[in-house]
Amino acid sequence: MNTLFLAWRNVLRNRRRSAITLATVAVAAMAIVMLGGYVAATIKGLETLTVRQVGHLQIMNRGYLEFGRANPARHALHDYGPLVGRLRADPQLAPMLRLVTPTLQVQGVAGHFASANSSTFSAAGWVAEDRARMLAWDGLRLGTPPLRTSLRPDRPEDGVIGVGLAQLLDLCDALSIADCIRAPAAAVPVAAAPIDADLAALSRQARQAGPAAPADGAVAVDLLAAGASGAPNIVRMTVARAERQGVRELDMMHVGLPLALAQRLVFGGSAAGASALVLQLEDSARLAEARARVEAVVRDYAGDTLEVRPFAEVSPSYNQVVRMFRTLFGFVSLLMAVVTLFAVANTVNMAVSERTGEIGSLRAIGLPRARIRRMFVLEGGLVGAFGAALGIVLALVLAAGLINQAGSSWTPPGNTTPVPITVDVQGSARLCLGTLLAMTAIACLSSWWPARRAARLEIVEALRHA
Repeated sequence: MNTLFLAWRNVLRNRRRSAITLATVAVAAMAIVMLGGYVAATIKGLETLTVRQVGHLQIMNRGYLEFGRANPARHALHDYGPLVGRLRADPQLAPMLRLVTPTLQVQGVAGHFASANSSTFSAAGWVAEDRARMLAWDGLRLGTPPLRTSLRPDRPEDGVIGVGLAQLLDLCDALSIADCIRAPAAAVPVAAAPIDADLAALSRQARQAGPAAPADGAVAVDLLAAGASGAPNIVRMTVARAERQGVRELDMMHVGLPLALAQRLVFGGSAAGASALVLQLEDSARLAEARARVEAVVRDYAGDTLEVRPFAEVSPSYNQVVRMFRTLFGFVSLLMAVVTLFAVANTVNMAVSERTGEIGSLRAIGLPRARIRRMFVLEGGLVGAFGAALGIVLALVLAAGLINQAGSSWTPPGNTTPVPITVDVQGSARLCLGTLLAMTAIACLSSWWPARRAARLEIVEALRHA
C-alpha cells in the first residue's frame, strides 16, 4: 500500500508531464473504443440486412449451394409441407422461430418481345406475406425501418426486376425509370433471322395457359427456363417496378417474383418444389441453439439427404466484410498501443533520470531493488489506467451526444439500403473493460525497462548524481 501511495505522489510531482502523457493515453483509448463501437454497430447493421434477405438458417438438399443453381429442379425440395409442420410444432424451436418459408431460385432468359430484347436473369421466388415479414426483422433492436417489397398476395403475377435488366430490355420509358441509361438506337439488319419457331410457340402457349393479358399501361416480360423434365418452360410476369441492386452484375439479372409463379416456371403443372426452406429467428443470440435443434429435426425426418446452412455460409460476403472491419480495428488498436507504450516509457524514463539521487537515498536506507522497480511500474500503470478511463468516458460522451445523433449513414457493399452510422459504446462493455485492462498492462510493460534500470543503479553512483 505504501508503494502505491508513493507512486501516486510521484505521478503528481510533475503534473504537466503527467497530464500530457495521460492525455496521450486517453486519446489512444478513445480511438480504440470509438472504432470498436463503430465496428460493432456496423456488424450489427450488416447482420440485420443479411438476415432480412436470406434468413438465419436455410434447409436444402445436400450440395445445393455448390450445384443447385445449374439445375434447380433436380436439387429441389419436394413435399416440404410435413417438414415445415414439424419445425413449427417442435416445442424447443417454437419459441425461437419467427417464420419458416420456402424459396425457389431459378435462372433463365427474360424477353420483352415488343422491343425485340432479351437477356439472362436470376430469380428468387417468395411467398409475398412471408417476404414482407422477413424484410421487417429487427431482432438486434437497431430501429432500422423495414425494407419494402413489391410482391403482393393479391397480385400473383406481379414481380420486380433490376434497373440494369430493365435497361437491357429497353423498359426505361415503360417503367418510368428516371435515372435509366438508354441504349443508342441501332438499325436491325434486313437479313436478321426471325424469332425461333419453337420459342414463339412457347410464348403463345404461355399466353393461352396463363392469366389474362396485363391491364393497359402494365409492362410484362416473358421468362424462359429449363423445366423439371429438361424441356423449356415459359411464363409471363407483370413488372410492378424496377429496383436497383447493390451489385452491377446482379442488377442486370435480378428478378423477384411470387413463389407460385416461379414454381410454374420450373415445374410446370407437375408437383412443385423449393430450393430451400428459410428460417428466421426472433433473436440472433440463439442461432447456435436453433441450428442444433433444426439439424436434429431434419435428421430425424430425412436422414442425411438434407443439410442446414447458416446465413454466413449462404451469403459469404457477410464474413468477408466482418473480417475486413475486424482487421482494420486490430491494425488501429496496434498503432494506439505503440503510441501508448512509447509515451509512458518516455515519461517514466525521464522520471528515473530526474530522481537518480533520490533512488540512491532510498536504496541507502534499505529499500530493496524490487520495491524500487515496483514503484516506477506502478507510476506508469496509474497513468495508463487513469488515461484509459478518461478516454472511455470521452468515447461515451462523444458517441451518445454527437455521433449517434448526427443522422449520418453509409451504404455497405452489395446493398442499396443505407445503414445509420452509429457507435455502440454503451453496448460494448467488454470492449471498454478490455481497453482499460490492455492500456494499463501496456503502460506497466513500457515502464518495466526504465524501472529495471532504476533498480539496478549502484547506491554510491546514484548518490553522486547531481
